[in-house]
Amino acid sequence: MDLDALLRPHVGDLERRLHEILDIAPWAGASARDPALADGLLDTMLAAHLDTGGKRLRALLPVGLVATVDGPVDAALTWGACVELVHNGTLVHDDIQDDDAMRRGKATLWKRYGVAQAINAGNALLTAPLRALQVAPNVPEALRAPLSSLLAGALFTTIRGQVADLAQHAGLPDADAMAAVYRAKTAPLFGAAFEGTALILGDPVAALGACAQLGEAIGMGFQVRDDLLDLVGTKGRDTAGADLREGKATWPTLLALARAPVAETAEFTAAFTRASSGDHPFDDVQLTRWTDWIRQHGLGAARDDLDRLLAEARGHGERAFARPAAAVIDALCDRLALLDG
Repeated sequence: MDLDALLRPHVGDLERRLHEILDIAPWAGASARDPALADGLLDTMLAAHLDTGGKRLRALLPVGLVATVDGPVDAALTWGACVELVHNGTLVHDDIQDDDAMRRGKATLWKRYGVAQAINAGNALLTAPLRALQVAPNVPEALRAPLSSLLAGALFTTIRGQVADLAQHAGLPDADAMAAVYRAKTAPLFGAAFEGTALILGDPVAALGACAQLGEAIGMGFQVRDDLLDLVGTKGRDTAGADLREGKATWPTLLALARAPVAETAEFTAAFTRASSGDHPFDDVQLTRWTDWIRQHGLGAARDDLDRLLAEARGHGERAFARPAAAVIDALCDRLALLDG
């Protein structure tokens, strides 16, 4: 089963549902509200951010899973859209906190509209889904409170992970600390997407635990894969090693430090500490040298970790969803195993 082919038929409906939840027209600047309210600026910012695109995995996986078993697709579409919008709200705030000027090849909201207004847009993306879950006609009334609670809890854990990430931004964290941040930042919304899908399908409570474990394995795997993409140069940036240039520690970096000769690790640690403080960023020669060093000592081990996490995800997927829905998880793992962007 090819994941892209499986999810592609739902993309158009998803994009429409995202705009419906935000109550904005699918073109920038259009607003049906009082024109005195900043001339539709909020609508414009929200449309601009959605226009940056993205894989929409958190949104499309629920509808893909439900469609394979002829379940309530419309409810799954709303649920997936709500998870996706919350995820995008965290991205808007993350761009501000990380001082990122570009996202998916386009200027971030804070660069276009200023920090204060971007915060407002991020807040709207975080809150509109919680309201939508309470009033959407396609969401069964009995599921409204459980789904809202699930999404709010996932968001809180994600925020906790972001706080921890920013607190350890300078210098090199240990592997346990980095893994905890990765699980807290990325796993909760994936887990929520799966758990909400199980609720919509009416699956037993026992499946929810497997969904949470599935989200954790996919979330951690997603982050390890992202670090590998940067290392092999397929992350959508100009060159490999962009994370290193920014003084950002990655999973392969920590694995290289655990495996390379002590003298080399001491030299790298000193250079990285200076770079991460912003005082002495890596120049092109240093970047090439240390990127090659991380590849030599950490790439294989990180690849092994990704394969292990995806194997765990397949097992959790079998426990969380019956066939043929579990095949969607297999297709997701097949896709994540490819380091091609």
